[in-house]
Amino acid sequence: MLFNIQKFSTHDGGGIRTLIFFKGCPLRCPWCSNPEGQSFDYDLFFNKRKCIGCLECVKASKEGEFQTSGKGIVINRERIKNPLVFKDICPAKAIQVIGEKIDLKRLMGDIEKDKLFFNKSGGGVTFSGGEPFAQPNELLALAKAIKTRGISTAVETCMDVPWKDVEDTIGVIDEFLVDLKHVDAKRLKEATGSDFGQVEDNLKKLENRKISLTIRVPVIPGFNDNPTDMREIIDFVSSLTNVRELQFIPYHSYGKNKYSQMGLDYTYPSGTVDKKYLDGFANYAKTKGLKTNIGG
Repeated sequence: MLFNIQKFSTHDGGGIRTLIFFKGCPLRCPWCSNPEGQSFDYDLFFNKRKCIGCLECVKASKEGEFQTSGKGIVINRERIKNPLVFKDICPAKAIQVIGEKIDLKRLMGDIEKDKLFFNKSGGGVTFSGGEPFAQPNELLALAKAIKTRGISTAVETCMDVPWKDVEDTIGVIDEFLVDLKHVDAKRLKEATGSDFGQVEDNLKKLENRKISLTIRVPVIPGFNDNPTDMREIIDFVSSLTNVRELQFIPYHSYGKNKYSQMGLDYTYPSGTVDKKYLDGFANYAKTKGLKTNIGG
């Protein structure tokens, strides 16, 4: 299942890219900018500001999923058993059902339309998410189909996935972009649910296979943005012999509105990280022999 396709991206691999977002992720990062990518099932966005009060959603509700109140339309999410009932029902697009089953033939036809841009720019297709390796069979089938068309492939991954699923894609996926959030196993587990032991093991196995990596570090206030934590991360990355670039990705809260549309609270502080603040980290990484980039 996918939740988005984004064309003409220039920040997730070389050249001009088409990003394919896989739905479902094993982690629960509180700063996640794509909360709709966490669940493996359909999600429903409800944007009250777009609501025109036509009541089409209420009419379609058999179990009281949408109801009227003195404050307008109220959504009872716990009663929604089949979100697809509400797909395309709202003329104002206040309701969106997030998630689409993969139709390989249709998707390949759409991708091939941009092959000229890929060829001229050295770009291709990047699998993102969510976590692409959380749907290993679908990822492998799609990656193989794209490679047979002579299109370059990349994957953005947290690497907290079974090694076999990664190993199966070696030779099919050309570029690995690994999000490395922390190297302190306890803090990483507490904040995100991630198992650093599995992440490290997979990174070491890719190193042994001489598979080049781009490591991307999301710089998160209150989590890893202090000099001590960041130096430990950089030291770990520099110990790997197959890293071609280390990227520092500044935190932002641009996805905050998605949480309210999903009926969730965004608990992480709003704001951004100043790119200039990251210069010191980038300079330290350079002393360790790493090629660096701020912003991806």
